[in-house]
Amino acid sequence: MKREKLHNLVLAGILLAVLVVCSQVTIPLPIIPLTLQTFGIGLIASLLPVSYAVEVVLAYLILGAVGLPVFAGFSGGFAALMGPTGGYLVSFVLYALVTAAYLKYRGRSLANLISGNVLGAVVNLLCGSLWMVPVLHLSVKSALLVGLVPFLLPGLIKLLVVALIALRLQGSLGLRPQR
Repeated sequence: MKREKLHNLVLAGILLAVLVVCSQVTIPLPIIPLTLQTFGIGLIASLLPVSYAVEVVLAYLILGAVGLPVFAGFSGGFAALMGPTGGYLVSFVLYALVTAAYLKYRGRSLANLISGNVLGAVVNLLCGSLWMVPVLHLSVKSALLVGLVPFLLPGLIKLLVVALIALRLQGSLGLRPQR
């Protein structure tokens, strides 16, 4: 196995474990809890190549879907993916894809880490909010007010921290130099 492949596999495993731990750090709010899941997704998308980032998130979703308690509040099972928070969980794949692809083509400068994560997080928040329209029988406006607005400021803070940590780690992890 090539050294780079082994490096990416080990990093992917570590980041999957980080995501599982981050998922358990929860601040309960009505309907949708505030967690550090998006912090973990941001790190994964910022530090791994596109295919590895997507695969790690898919592995996380599969672990949860088969019933392992890896989602927020130590929940798991297929029902968690179909419930009110299912749109956020499923769209973590899009977050990872959008962010990692953006960084692949733009480079991993601080500005790009922030903007790439903002793009991915907006996709995630929009998908998660819109998922609640049919699941909770909400209007689009109500779903956005419940599922997007309360998470904008905390999400921005998390993304700034993700970008700073990713910038700091990329040298020690042997990632491509920033542009």
